[in-house]
Amino acid sequence: MFEKMPPIALCTIMALALCGSVFASAALSQEFQKTPVVLQASDVLPGDLLQGPDYSVRATVLSDGFINTYDLDTYYGPLKVESTALLLKRIGELKALAQIEQLKKSTVYMNAFRQAARAPVRTAEGLVQDPSGTVSDVASGIGRFFTNVGTAVSSGGSGGNLLNSALGQAAYKRQYAAEFGIDPYTSYEPLQKALNDLAWTAAAGGLTVKASMMVIPGGAGLVLGAAGSADSATAILRDKTPAEIAAINRSTLAGMGVSDASIDAFMGNTSYDPYEQALLVSALAEMAGVKDRAIFIDKAAAAFEEPLAVFLRVRAQLMNLYNSKTHSVQRFVDADGVPLLLTDSGKLIAIFPLDYIAWTPNFARKARTVASAVKQMPGFSGKEFWVTGKVDPVVRKALEANGWKVQELAREKLARM
Repeated sequence: MFEKMPPIALCTIMALALCGSVFASAALSQEFQKTPVVLQASDVLPGDLLQGPDYSVRATVLSDGFINTYDLDTYYGPLKVESTALLLKRIGELKALAQIEQLKKSTVYMNAFRQAARAPVRTAEGLVQDPSGTVSDVASGIGRFFTNVGTAVSSGGSGGNLLNSALGQAAYKRQYAAEFGIDPYTSYEPLQKALNDLAWTAAAGGLTVKASMMVIPGGAGLVLGAAGSADSATAILRDKTPAEIAAINRSTLAGMGVSDASIDAFMGNTSYDPYEQALLVSALAEMAGVKDRAIFIDKAAAAFEEPLAVFLRVRAQLMNLYNSKTHSVQRFVDADGVPLLLTDSGKLIAIFPLDYIAWTPNFARKARTVASAVKQMPGFSGKEFWVTGKVDPVVRKALEANGWKVQELAREKLARM
């Protein structure tokens, strides 16, 4: 597990002592920002995400200098979400819940429900629990992982349980989840209950997916994907059982040259549910011809909680999107435990779904060690730092002085390419 974080004062001394050249001078001329950094939701999220059916994002957002933590008020109770990547997933789930509630008011659903009520056994209760609940503080696990990514960690938590197959409920559940564009193995308990109820009614009451979708205003497909594009894993997730998905993932990873030990570590990591694992593996598989993809799996296997697993899945999707837009990635490289991309022209591409990068001791220290590792790499022609969120001006100045070209709002930039 990670060592206990030192006090801010000690971190400052360490950063000043260890940081080389521009990072040291930047730290000397600028005080480190205190964390948590207080942000406004309206400044970091598009307006259409701030509120929706049965939820609203509270105005104040806290950042640990890497990742934002959001507080939501929902019909199902307060919800704390670590990272914008996970927030997009949860908002998609909340919107799906609102549409499921609309479906339940329809004549089609009520007729099927009455038919299902005559069935002797209901078996879909309590199939998936919410193991992680909410994050307890603003020091995100993602931020700790980012600054200590080379450190060995143990897997924690529990991913989505295998779904009950009685009466075909598991198959119906996957089909409905595919229509709504959501994770059938999600740890978000209100959605698990709603999907279980829906799948039971469909299996025992003769409610078809097609009939269900016809009575939902606006249709389905509500997923807010990290990369903004449909994923090729959708059919697999809809049609295959978790065991079948695992077998496909193992075969795909072996085809990329990932070692048996790394495959076992990644596939055995319960911080990922089958949905998240399939999307991550699919993103890397689509980067056909890119060498050393095993580097990413080696690091992804160390995820120790759900928000981090989602973060790494989104990062894989962003890397795939960058490659699909530029057709330029040659291989993955490892810089002090951080997987980067190397293009055919020799550019190093660092791309992350980070929310707000502040000038903190943790960032300064990590930037120094990555910069030192990069200097040991021969033959690269440039360095680009892509981030889905925003970069504090002090951080931008330090990065640019060290030769990095900084690109904010990476998702939007890639979508326009």
